Amino acid sequence: MLKRILRGLARTGKWTLIVIAVIGVLVYLPSRLGWYGIYAKRYVISLSGNPMSPARAWYDPQELVAGSDFMPLEAWTEDENPIDAAVYEEAASWAGQQRSDSLVVLYKGRLAHASYFNDQAPESEFSTHSLTKVLTSILVGHAIADGHMESVDQPAADFLPEWDTDERRGITVRDLLNMAGGLEETFAFYPGSARLARTMGTDIVTANLDVGIYAPPGTAFSHANPNSQVAGIVVERAIGTRFADYLSEKLWAPLGLRDGWLLLDREDGMVHTDCCMWTAIEDWALIGQALMQNGCYAGSQVIPVGWVDEMTTPSAANENYGMQLWLGTSHEPLRKYDPSIEFMGNVHSEPFVADDLFFLDGAGDQRLYMIPSRELVILRTGKDGPAWDDSLLPNLFTRAVDSIGGQAAETLPTRADLNAACLGPE
Repeated sequence: MLKRILRGLARTGKWTLIVIAVIGVLVYLPSRLGWYGIYAKRYVISLSGNPMSPARAWYDPQELVAGSDFMPLEAWTEDENPIDAAVYEEAASWAGQQRSDSLVVLYKGRLAHASYFNDQAPESEFSTHSLTKVLTSILVGHAIADGHMESVDQPAADFLPEWDTDERRGITVRDLLNMAGGLEETFAFYPGSARLARTMGTDIVTANLDVGIYAPPGTAFSHANPNSQVAGIVVERAIGTRFADYLSEKLWAPLGLRDGWLLLDREDGMVHTDCCMWTAIEDWALIGQALMQNGCYAGSQVIPVGWVDEMTTPSAANENYGMQLWLGTSHEPLRKYDPSIEFMGNVHSEPFVADDLFFLDGAGDQRLYMIPSRELVILRTGKDGPAWDDSLLPNLFTRAVDSIGGQAAETLPTRADLNAACLGPE
């Protein structure tokens, strides 16, 4: 009896291996090589690893965002650096424990510290995930300044005839940027699902404009990708040119960044404005410096004057969210992406010390914190940390600056002060 069972298991195992081999030869390998198209390639790649952080090949095709000659950051010398070296050691040690690839700190516009892990370097490229979202908000400011859009309170349907005859007509550009469009998000991960059509499909315009509405515009916060993607579609239609070209012209080249790459749904298709730009790590520290200085960098206004104030104004739907970026307005021990989803959130063990802090959040705990009153920019890239705490790094460095014996609260610099200092005297 035992022998028969063992022979049966052997035969079953053999056929299982044969089936797996056939699937591999006829389905997986051809899909992985792109023989069945972009969608199939992305799907099988996502199944073979972490779908939130797939292999580099998943992100093809991409569209160039042309940079310009990169100017290295001016750095503090070891003797001049005013922040105690022990603070950097503590921060780098904790970052390493949290599976970081980098930790970059700017203080008063100069490079104060940089730690790189896992063979990464300043020029190493990484997927920015949802850090990408803020770029659409910045370009909305430029589109308004250039006369392509009337205001942030203009109905999105002015650029989306697909929405002109239904309840989505009431959604404004502000609602989209505030993650308060009331647009439905789904999380099904099977081939043909609406979610996958939006994330890895070859027509993300149709897939996102087909999204329904679950709440009146402006009333319900949900950090849902359709808001960001539709906002990007609005920008591209408003400006009448490629999103990537406008981004290069208005921000990337003026900042002196290296070339970057936006994810495309297909060759010559629509770029993803909800996720996944690939850039050099260090470049995001410069973006953070420009945002902290109210859009000014190296004496040039790379974001329209006053627009960062708009971006950092708390929304009616969530006082801790502005326009495609997060605020530290009030303490949330567990900061949720959607109030109705319990398992999606980030720990904040204590309130932020600095009440003017704002930050960008991307999957894998990509973070960019900006603290104008302390002239700090803190960038962290890497993978999900086992015990990530969004309060730790910004509060550690805020307290370190305060311990230097800085200014009284009423004389701390603001974004406007930093902007004026960046531009210099008239």
